[in-house]
Amino acid sequence: MKIHSVVILFAAIFCCAAAAQQSPAHQDLIDQQKAFQNALDHGDAAYLRNAVAPDFVRIETNGDSSEAADFLRDIKPPEKPEPSPILYDFKVVQLDADCAVVTYNAVFPGSHLDRYQHLSDTWVKQGGQWKLKFQQSTLNLWSAHDLD
Repeated sequence: MKIHSVVILFAAIFCCAAAAQQSPAHQDLIDQQKAFQNALDHGDAAYLRNAVAPDFVRIETNGDSSEAADFLRDIKPPEKPEPSPILYDFKVVQLDADCAVVTYNAVFPGSHLDRYQHLSDTWVKQGGQWKLKFQQSTLNLWSAHDLD
């Protein structure tokens, strides 16, 4: 009985470890997502212009939407450095070879009501390069009114 329990325990640990590892293609998308957020934090308009698709659409936490031109128009380096957001719990849903959805959670330390968010980004491969086509941000309801 002990041996059977140990085997089940090791199998469970192995399955959890395998699930936690990302395929190289998925890790590439996660790295792309992190680089996008880093460019956004630093106001790197050139990088962002190259990273978003021409028909990019963004839905904010309040439901407002913007297109690529609107989104890019306001990009500039911050006047004073702000704390970097904490990005975690990445998941990649591969829709086909050239399209994937990356979902993740974020904590934006400088924000109050919209500090905790869940984001879903749709990336498409165009001309051999991943481009951000769609982004939607949703407040995490468990923390939407957490004003600590």
